Amino acid sequence: MKILIPIASVFVALLGLAAARSPAVQQAANPFQPGAEHALLQKLAGTWDAVLVTRGPDGKEIRTPGRQTTAALAPFHVTERYEGELMGQKFSGSGLNGYCTVRKQYFTYWIDTMTSSPLTAYGSYDAAKGELALVGECIGTSGKLEPCRVVTKFVDDDHRAFELYAKGPDGKEALRLHIDYTRAR
Repeated sequence: MKILIPIASVFVALLGLAAARSPAVQQAANPFQPGAEHALLQKLAGTWDAVLVTRGPDGKEIRTPGRQTTAALAPFHVTERYEGELMGQKFSGSGLNGYCTVRKQYFTYWIDTMTSSPLTAYGSYDAAKGELALVGECIGTSGKLEPCRVVTKFVDDDHRAFELYAKGPDGKEALRLHIDYTRAR
């Protein structure tokens, strides 16, 4: 049985290489080769100082510092780890971001210390605006999964902003949190 596992792995790898060389795959974005979409994400690798902005129950702005470390996961994906505070509590989270050449969409999966439910979202990058906009679902104030939207605004190679939108108390989409990132020196 131990011999079959390596043979199966070699077989799968050979299938992938054969598919990468097929004319159909070469016409479309090659799922086995990184592209410009992946390069955009790779620019995020590094350590970032963060300022997380939310609103308290009284409506006043609450600003807390944090730090995010982003690392390349091969040339396709980046992983991120955030440490800071949220609503007066220690807060940490992890994410996986990438671009799926088959779906032709960016994606994010995020988990953190505030909930057992992940945020999952898919979307596209608007180069003219310098914005990556993803739509998906996350835990809402109802305690259930609800639609949400995340937008990353690329200011320059050393600055970006993140916004999370979800249903507000009136049932309409509202900005739930904003994070300004500056590359640590």
